[in-house]
Amino acid sequence: MLEFKYNGIEVKAFSRDEAYEYLIGENRKRTGYDKITTVQVSFWDFVIQDGDLYELAFLKSVCTYFMQAYWKRSTKEDNRILLEESLPHEIEDQEYSTSTLWFTARQKNKINKLHVCLKNDDEIANEIYLSGREVIMLDVALGKAISILKPETIRTVPVVEKPKTP
Repeated sequence: MLEFKYNGIEVKAFSRDEAYEYLIGENRKRTGYDKITTVQVSFWDFVIQDGDLYELAFLKSVCTYFMQAYWKRSTKEDNRILLEESLPHEIEDQEYSTSTLWFTARQKNKINKLHVCLKNDDEIANEIYLSGREVIMLDVALGKAISILKPETIRTVPVVEKPKTP
């Protein structure tokens, strides 16, 4: 199990075994086991479930881009990082209809921070400013979670036709 928690941000990954039965010669049953892996990332009540690779890759790329720009520009005179990205979700059965996670690079007193903001119907629900070290921690946790993902196993049963008798 992998678990990372930091100020409302959580990265979880775990696996469980699931049994399945199959037949071998002469209709004898055997039991096999599949490892089912679950990856869940949440920023407060904005949840990415079922290992959605697009959204996980989006989060990882935002962290990586921020860190590359952070180290590249930290010693230069004009060290602003141009970053503003969003990840929207349509919500059902809630008091709000859209939930959007915003990532913006901010600078104050020549110190760059990653501003993570959750907006529900364009109203700020939660926000946090992450330092370079904290973004590295999040990047490592996301990388570990993505590396745990594995493709789904699809089993096909070969169909054997019986020969027709004349």
